Amino acid sequence: MGGTVVRAGQPYSVDGSPITAKQQLVLGQAAFARTDDGTTIMAIDGRAGGTPVDVWDGDGSYWTAAGTGSATPGSKHTGTNGWDTGVTAEGNNTRFDGGADQDIAGTYSELTFWVQPKAYPPTSSLQVWWRNAAQTSIGNIVRVSDYTTNMDLDVWQKVTIPIADFGLTGDVDKIIIRYNNTAGQHYWFDNFQLVPPGGGGPYRFLVEAPDASSIYHVSMAVLVVSAPATGWSSTSFADIVGGLANGLIFRHRRKSTSEVLWALNSKDNVDLFGRYHPQDDITFSNGEMLVGFMVKPGLATVQVTNDDVLEFVVRDDLSGLTTARAYAHFGIEVIS
Repeated sequence: MGGTVVRAGQPYSVDGSPITAKQQLVLGQAAFARTDDGTTIMAIDGRAGGTPVDVWDGDGSYWTAAGTGSATPGSKHTGTNGWDTGVTAEGNNTRFDGGADQDIAGTYSELTFWVQPKAYPPTSSLQVWWRNAAQTSIGNIVRVSDYTTNMDLDVWQKVTIPIADFGLTGDVDKIIIRYNNTAGQHYWFDNFQLVPPGGGGPYRFLVEAPDASSIYHVSMAVLVVSAPATGWSSTSFADIVGGLANGLIFRHRRKSTSEVLWALNSKDNVDLFGRYHPQDDITFSNGEMLVGFMVKPGLATVQVTNDDVLEFVVRDDLSGLTTARAYAHFGIEVIS
């Protein structure tokens, strides 16, 4: 006698040992929940909406620019001057100094500026963070590449960073831009502004595991939108809301440190369909058309816990949509 006792319906691994219930992946689906009130309505106006306050634009007497680079007419986006970094060494930085500490986190929703990469060698990392008047770094370092669709050379790109992403824990007075990881980077900058809330956005929608005893292994993320079928299709999503000027961010983030593990930013149809797979559109009898978009990560590469979350950040006006929802499909690993 002896050997493994086989029970009907009992799953077994390749070595013949029984797989326990805690080892099995239970399939499920979770909606991305809005973090401020728990709803899952994404068809809202996610713009900050307040009147922008100039930080630096090369013309007025606003914040003081210092460090790597200089103001030149040739590097402007608008107005008289822009900021030309020249070719940078690894670790160089440019600073914009407000002259005194102020409550940025409590006053503003977004930092915006324009950048035109002139040279962006492999492994380049254009980073932004804040210091106070005592030169102490406050909050998180963020990567500009997480807020743009790409870093195309010789193309002006608007960058919109939610102030919340910096995780500021005190008053600050300096914006620091660092050219990290490699030498030979070169940029033009212009039109730095701080935007008050006003419209209420940006809005965050996230999926997290409910507790520390489970891990979600994400197999697919799905974005579903619907609107009146008036001249748009599954290939023209961005057109129905006049384009996504700031970009719809989909990312994997660590809550405890605010570190962004990876991010996709879609601003137009090329960006959207280059990153997502559109599904067949459905037109209903009431004239509404629904389209689904999906992302399938590599097997077991996206793990969501109560700390590592999947997140959509809406920074544009999606109120022209009838509905917008996002869901994560997953298998649950229970940790004994």
